[in-house]
Amino acid sequence: MLPEIDPPPPFTITRASHLVLTSRDLANARDFYTEVIGLKVSNETATTIHFRGVEERGHHSLTLRATKDRAECEYIGFRASDEQDVENAFRHFEARGFQTRFVNVPFQSRTLRVNDIGGTPLEICARMKTLERSHARMHEQKGAGAQRLNHFQILVPDVATAVAFYCAFGFRVFEYTCVGERLVGALLHRKNDPHYLVLQEGSGPQLHHVAYIVQEAHHLIRAIDAASHLKFDQVIEQGPVRHDHSFRLYVRDPDGHRIALLLPPIQVIDADDGGERHDVERATMRTSVHKHATPFAELKGIAPRPVRTTAQFGDRNPSGLREEGNCYLAEEGAVSARAHETAM
Repeated sequence: MLPEIDPPPPFTITRASHLVLTSRDLANARDFYTEVIGLKVSNETATTIHFRGVEERGHHSLTLRATKDRAECEYIGFRASDEQDVENAFRHFEARGFQTRFVNVPFQSRTLRVNDIGGTPLEICARMKTLERSHARMHEQKGAGAQRLNHFQILVPDVATAVAFYCAFGFRVFEYTCVGERLVGALLHRKNDPHYLVLQEGSGPQLHHVAYIVQEAHHLIRAIDAASHLKFDQVIEQGPVRHDHSFRLYVRDPDGHRIALLLPPIQVIDADDGGERHDVERATMRTSVHKHATPFAELKGIAPRPVRTTAQFGDRNPSGLREEGNCYLAEEGAVSARAHETAM
């Protein structure tokens, strides 16, 4: 079911690093991310804003770019261990026929761009300009006081193919979910966090959400209060609700991008900790006092684009999964399509 991990990997990814979103109203989005989410502005121009969490030293974990078109996610980014690993990543993808290119990105070291096996656009860099952490300056924190970027969740037509793609360069599966013998969801990680990347079966590639860590549960309430005071209260999508041992809040930014705010997750440290299977057929046996948080039933059915994942309002997605209890449940009539075998 799961691919074999053959250490050492051809290059080392250390964590989820950053993402690039576009916005049709940059000023409005700036207010949302600073006042509700609580991110800090690292740099700002008339067309681009870079943000970071209050405990992040890296220059940015979120970049917003102005657009007049549909708001989209242009890239999700991972950090490599060093510059040699970026070069090794280039060689790894080139040898397998993926289209790759090096680009100069402000505040990042030489950055490799490549689409994954399903068409999700990736950036990989080893270094980023560093700034002072502001986590101890409590009087400056606003809204949720988001601490750091945690993970991305991506919709892909073929989860098994996508999992094999990422496990080929060192990702490990913490948990996975099946419908019969079909892999329909997986939590992937590199270091001690249980998930830096979540893959879920659905029409894609699409960005379901990006997640930030908050320090305590009351910060979720602060985010709601800030949103209400600043007339962003319509962006509250779901929560705070119980999510395993923790709580989560799901909100939409003014352009429709979904943001998850969550408390610090459990730690996954040992090599033999992980690979837990959940079966959809047994989901009715798993109960929870609280409804599970992630609003899979609200996925939007935007046609996939070859270079960008999307996070847009629109028609409901007729395929994919919803969540109930702690399990992924297949939507009635959902089908799985094979992902492209080569990068778009």
